[in-house]
Amino acid sequence: MALAGPAGLLAALCAAPASSIADSSLPLGREPDRPRPTGRAIVLLDHRGERIRSILDRSGLRPEVAIPQVGVAAVEPVGDRGVASVRRELRGNPAVAGVEPEYRRTARLVPDDPAYSTPDPFAPHGDTYQWHLRHERFPRAWNRSTGAGARLAVIDSGIDGGNPDLGSRIVAAVDQDGRVDSGPATADEDGHGTHVAGLACATGDNGYGGASSGFGCELIVEKTDLSDASIVNSIIDAVRRGADVINMSFGGPGASQAIEDAVSFAWKHDVVMVAAASNESTTHQGLPARALQPMGTGPNLHRGKGLVVTAAQYGGSRAWFRPGKGKGISLAAYGAASASPANPGLFSSFPSNVTLLDTGIPPRVPPCRCRTSFEGDIRFAYIEGTSMAAPQVAGAAALIRARRPGIDAKRVIEILKQEAAGKEFRAGLGWGVLDAGAATRVALKPG
Repeated sequence: MALAGPAGLLAALCAAPASSIADSSLPLGREPDRPRPTGRAIVLLDHRGERIRSILDRSGLRPEVAIPQVGVAAVEPVGDRGVASVRRELRGNPAVAGVEPEYRRTARLVPDDPAYSTPDPFAPHGDTYQWHLRHERFPRAWNRSTGAGARLAVIDSGIDGGNPDLGSRIVAAVDQDGRVDSGPATADEDGHGTHVAGLACATGDNGYGGASSGFGCELIVEKTDLSDASIVNSIIDAVRRGADVINMSFGGPGASQAIEDAVSFAWKHDVVMVAAASNESTTHQGLPARALQPMGTGPNLHRGKGLVVTAAQYGGSRAWFRPGKGKGISLAAYGAASASPANPGLFSSFPSNVTLLDTGIPPRVPPCRCRTSFEGDIRFAYIEGTSMAAPQVAGAAALIRARRPGIDAKRVIEILKQEAAGKEFRAGLGWGVLDAGAATRVALKPG
């Protein structure tokens, strides 16, 4: 089996130009507090209870929100006349204590990871290095959960344990890789696993590198050579180590009852499983994807044992390289910036050592030219592919399970599909692009 990618062997499209961005003179700072009017007026009343609506009705104003316990109502001004018109309308009314504009507040959790806030010269429209996190509304999700305590297993090529964003997140590391020349699970000769882990669980708000979808989740590293036995061992071991979520950014054709059985084992143990769709324009997503979202079940919110994630590009359309589609996918997340060579893929962690992605594997896989320098540090890369989309969804699932450990996998899967931006199933993007803010709001609401 191959790590998901159009080259077939290593999972990611690596056509991004090499770059050196060692000197960034733009201020990083946090987002400033600015008043953001909603356009509505807040009416403060001396009289409480059911009389709120009758008091406002007499003035021809209808409250959109009425909170009788504190005598507050939110009113939409008529036409475009603004809050001042509501003040004039209610002037002299003895039941009205005041009228004020309504504002929308800003979430206080804005991570200080520089890549989250720094404009990227290669990103579309001069957006930030980690534009995908904002576009998938992760800031709203982080205000509800930081992922602390949730365990996310990454079944991949290993993870560079010396990476400042990843080393402290690792709670278990197991080598299921049968190759003689393979190092320990905390070494990544390939590069793919470190990049995937950085998108899922890089430490947020630590002043280094970038944030991640899972922000503060814990990592179980399952290093695999992608043989069926290694994959099965990785899934079983991750379950036994208490994984709440398993990310599998790999796949390939061919049947395997062993993998099907391992997926069923994890499903019975209530693990949220996420797999990458194919990077080919096909309706057949291969394994392990089809074990999670069997062919034809995608449009049914309640079917499947996990989530199969295809790739979108900047703006929310299907990625330019035309990844997996059809009724065997679940939803999408960002896996590309655009078709332009000037706009590389997703920015994330990368090993300090020279990797197979750096050098290529002749004659099939050329060097990716994807490594980049950020603030003088070369432990970063831009890579495209469904492999990059899947860990963002896995991280969102970890946020939910961190705050609601008792929520079952089936419910998490349904919410992530139902709250995706599309709101209805489409062949190209499934239920739409991941909306982490909406998913966490629904999953974590009281009751």
